[in-house]
Amino acid sequence: MAVLPFQPIPFFANKNAAFWRLQLAGWGGAMLLRTMSALANAQPLSFLVLVLIASITGFSISLILAVVYRQLIARRPLVTWGVTALVLPFAVGLYAFIDAWVISLYRTESETGFAQLFIGVFYLDATLLGAWSALYYAINFFLQVEEQNDRLLRLENQATSAQLAMLRYQLNPHFLFNTL
Repeated sequence: MAVLPFQPIPFFANKNAAFWRLQLAGWGGAMLLRTMSALANAQPLSFLVLVLIASITGFSISLILAVVYRQLIARRPLVTWGVTALVLPFAVGLYAFIDAWVISLYRTESETGFAQLFIGVFYLDATLLGAWSALYYAINFFLQVEEQNDRLLRLENQATSAQLAMLRYQLNPHFLFNTL
């Protein structure tokens, strides 16, 4: 019975594929949690359309944040964290505005004002995008540290190989002299 050779590939070997897997799994999980919460709170099935719209909105905004963060991650830490501190609240505000607007369209007979809806969804959206941003930076910094460790190991191996080669060159003349 022939078995195909299985060679495990590291998850982050292809960073682009890993990003999309994590992005889809994360936002799919967030949508699943919000769906379960809506069903547990006896919301009508039509409310799931709002959950879908909110998830697609968050997914889309996080893609824009990924482009911004990719440009920032190679810069000095002060610039990276400073611009992130400016961009993230804007993104959360946009996300909350869209969510509140969609909810107000869905619940036309509700007495809740737009500002109350905005503040209510702002906290949930801030948690989602804040956690997404923290994970994005944590994963990328981890990958940078791993790449630095790999470079350091390669340099150490090269230094050891050079030392061994020098020792071999030193041994060869003495061996020849002693055998004569």
